Amino acid sequence: MNSLLIRPTILGLIGAFIVALRWFQLRKQVPRWTLAPAVLCVLYVFFRAWVFGRGAGGSSYTLDNYTYYADLGYGFNPGLLANRWVEGLHLFPVISVVYESLILAIAATYAYLLGRPGQPMRVLAMMVLTGLLGMQAYRLLPACGPVYLLGSPCYLGEEAASCADISAADLHPVELDSAFPRNAMPSLHVAWALLVYWLWRSSRWRWIVLAYLLLTILATLGGGEHYLVDVVGAFPFALAVWALCGTPWLPERALTLVSSLLGLLLWIAAIRLKPELFHYSPAIPWALSALLVGGSSFASKRLTICCSVPARSPAAPIRAR
Repeated sequence: MNSLLIRPTILGLIGAFIVALRWFQLRKQVPRWTLAPAVLCVLYVFFRAWVFGRGAGGSSYTLDNYTYYADLGYGFNPGLLANRWVEGLHLFPVISVVYESLILAIAATYAYLLGRPGQPMRVLAMMVLTGLLGMQAYRLLPACGPVYLLGSPCYLGEEAASCADISAADLHPVELDSAFPRNAMPSLHVAWALLVYWLWRSSRWRWIVLAYLLLTILATLGGGEHYLVDVVGAFPFALAVWALCGTPWLPERALTLVSSLLGLLLWIAAIRLKPELFHYSPAIPWALSALLVGGSSFASKRLTICCSVPARSPAAPIRAR
C-alpha cells in the first residue's frame, strides 16, 4: 500500500472500531442501523481517493487565480505565511496527522452522541450532507489550492517568493492537471471540523476540540490545500448544514439557513465576479471575513439555544399510575 495512504487507512479503521465499540456498549438501547457509520468509516478507507478525486466537479479549468488574488487582498500572502511558519517550527508532521484524522474526529463525535435521543441520525445526516452539498458547491468556483497553482518548489520555499506574484491582469481561468481535485471552495475539511466543534461545544472536552479545529485551519493553509477565502467560506457553509439538520423546524432555523446560504453565495460571487473588491483596502476582506466567521459562530450557538428541545432526564423514571 502507498505510504501516503497507510495513516489515513489506520485512522479510518480506528474510527470504525470506536463506533462499533460504543454501539456494542449501547446495543440494547439503540437500533441496529446506528452501527452504519462504522461501515461508512471502512468504506471511506477504501474509496477515499476516488470520492475526493471526483471533487473536480467536471471542470477542465480552475479559477485559482481569482481565489489567490482575493487572498492577497488581506495585505499579505496567508498561505505562504502559514507554510513558512509551519516549516520554521517543524510542525508538518503534526498538521499532517491533524489533516488526515478528520474521519477519526467525526467517528469519535458520533460515538460520543450515540444513545442520545435524535442525535445519531442528526450527526449522520450532517456529516453526509456536508460532503454531498460541498461537492456541488465546488462547481460554483472550481479551484484546487495554492500548492497546485504555484507548484511545490515555490510554495515550499525552494524558489523565491516572487514566483507567487499575481495581478489583476492575471485574472483568467487557468488549466491545471485534471488529476488535481477542484475542491478548494469552500474548505470541507474546515466545515467538518467546525461542525465537530459545535457538537462538542457544551461538553467539558470543548477546548480540546477547539484546538483541533484551529490546528485543522492551520493545516489547510500551511499544507497548501486551501486559500484563506476557502476557510472563511467554510463557516457560512457549515452554518447552513447546521440549520438544515436541526429540529424542530422553527422560523429561526429557516432564517439562519437562508442567510447562511446567501452569505456563502455572495462571498463566492465577490471572488469570482468582483475580485478587485478585495484590493480596495485590506480592511474590506478582513471586515467581510469577520462578519462571516463571527456571524456564523454566533448564529450557530444562538440556534442551538433557541431551538433545542430538552431531553427527558434518564434519572427520572416514568411512574406507573
